[in-house]
Formats: sequence, C-alpha cells, structure tokens
Amino acid sequence: MARLRISIVGAGRLGTALAALLAGQDEFTVDVIDPSEDALDRFDQRQLPIRAHLLRHREDLPAMLAKADVTVAAVPEAALDQVAAAAGAAGTHFLDFSPAKAHAQSRLRELSRERAVFSGCGVSPGIIDNVACGLVHEFSPITDLTIRVGSIPRFPTNRLGYGQIWNVDGLIDEYTRPCAAIRDGRQVMIEPLEAYERIVMDGVGYECFTTAGGLEDLEALTAAAPRNVVFKTLRYPGHLEYMRFLLDDLGLRGRRDMLRSLLLNGLPVIQDDLLLLVVTARGERNSQMAERTISHRFVPNPKIAPFNALTTVAAGYAATLLLLLARGEIADAGLVPHQRIDTNFLFSERFLCSLKCD
Repeated sequence: MARLRISIVGAGRLGTALAALLAGQDEFTVDVIDPSEDALDRFDQRQLPIRAHLLRHREDLPAMLAKADVTVAAVPEAALDQVAAAAGAAGTHFLDFSPAKAHAQSRLRELSRERAVFSGCGVSPGIIDNVACGLVHEFSPITDLTIRVGSIPRFPTNRLGYGQIWNVDGLIDEYTRPCAAIRDGRQVMIEPLEAYERIVMDGVGYECFTTAGGLEDLEALTAAAPRNVVFKTLRYPGHLEYMRFLLDDLGLRGRRDMLRSLLLNGLPVIQDDLLLLVVTARGERNSQMAERTISHRFVPNPKIAPFNALTTVAAGYAATLLLLLARGEIADAGLVPHQRIDTNFLFSERFLCSLKCD
C-alpha cells in the first residue's frame, strides 16, 4: 500500500498534535507548512521526523500542496477559505477542524466532486456528531436526545472550575450566541446558558447548560425523528452562576473586549484537562419510557505532550479518518459525514484508544 502524503497547513497546537500522531506511522508521509517562522521554530523543537516548510507568499500554497494527497487545514477560521482554495487548485483531498462558513462550504462542495472532503473534524462539532448519531442508530426510535460535551481541568483550583483550554473567543461565542436545537420536532434557535441540569458520574457532580455551536448538522439526526434535541456544555458546579455574574451583573455580555481580556489574563492555561462526551437518548419501549446514556472520558496522552485532551482527541479523530482513507475504506470523492464512521471502530483504533480513561 502506497503511503498517503499529508500536508498539514498550520504548525499551531492542533497541527503539531496531528503531526506528532502521524509521525512514524507506516501509512503516511507528512509535511507541515506555516507562514510563521516562530511557529516553525516551535515545531522544530519537537524533533519530529517531519519536514517543515515556510510559506512566504500565500499564492505559493497551491504549488506547495501539488505533491500531497491530502491537505489538512489546521488554521484559524479566517484562513480556512484560503487553504480550501489552495487544496482545490492542487487537487488534493481535504480535512479541516472547523465547520466552514457559507463561501467555504460552496468551495468544499465543488472540491468534493473530485476528492474526499472531511469538514468540521474537531470534538464539538465533529466527533460528538459521530457519537450522537451512533446512539440514535442503536436506540431508535427516540423522543429526546441530550448531547453534553465538556473539556474541564482534571484538578480545578478556582471558583469557575475552569481555565484556558481552547480558544477564548470561541468560548465567548458559545456562551452568548443562539443555540441550534430541535423542539417539538422543529429546528429552532434557543438561548444559551439555559436548560440547567445536574448530573453525577463516578461520584463526581457536574452541571450542564445550553451553549452554541456544538453540533454541526442537525439534519443527520432527523432520520430518527426525535421530538427534542439539545446540546449542552458540561462544567463543574457553580461555573454557570459565576459566568452569569460576569455577563449580566457586570454587563460584560455587551463588552466583549473587556470580557476577553479578563478571561485571558485571569484564567490559567490548562494542559491537564478531562474531556467528557455524554449523550442520553430517551424513547418508548413496550409502552414504557426507556433511557440509555453513553459516556466517553479522555485525558492527555503523555507521549504527545504538552497538548491537552481536547487537542489530542481532535487530532486523533482526524488521524483515524485519514487512516480509513489510506486503507481505501472511504471513497475518493464526496463529503464524508461523521455518522458514516462506526463509533466502536473509532474508539478502538490506535489514535484514540490510548486517550480513553474508561
């Protein structure tokens, strides 16, 4: 089997974590491309057996991708369309970690006519779409689906029970934007920080509440005809009350720059995190209501430190999708939906099984 040639655009945490997972694997050869010399210097300090290249001019990117089989866009959302365009010009398969905006979606649909396109391959959206659809498939018919995701410090030390685990701007968006949901069989937008819930797992209490942006595609769930679907973020108890104090009592909901500065300067950077995926389905069985909950817990892998669990799970999910492509188990063209991948296989394969702690 010929090796799949991977070009990772972006030498930040996510791109470097993916490169670390793929390095030395028989199925792949890997290159990393970045316009920042500082980012490439940090990447070189990892001493991975991977070639790194400086992107001096953005118009050079298609030529740099010409020998690749797959382009991976491990870049900020603002640069996603540029990388997708370069992948299209180079004629490569494509994988990204953030759901594409309208213009990029059009470009990816065009690319998918000739190549495989994996879009939004992070944790949430991304792998959680796979987990939720897998449970729906096993437990159908269902009436209610509650999807919960939380990346939290393993050892919280402040009243928020939180820290800098991922992008602060994304966190603010989660807490302040409308949330996609299904209510009474209709797709609707609901308020964030609502539908409060307490759950206990392995003797530890958590709280959950609605947040935005957690699901990529509600359409994937509508085949099971659920009456209600809601996405919630999972945190330690007390977190929501403190966030409401900041957003509402102090009025920082309308002063984003001040809130961003406060979180960036006040919260510690967390590398030792715990990632929780918890999905509950309810439905009727033999004229009685039945319920099933599945959960997955992940911790960082010390072999690819210093990246936290949220980063390494996203990288591990992408690596597993690339492995399936290398094996010829995914078609060479088309948009690849998350629910197409068998969930049990996903968590038993080499890249993710080492991160699970349950």
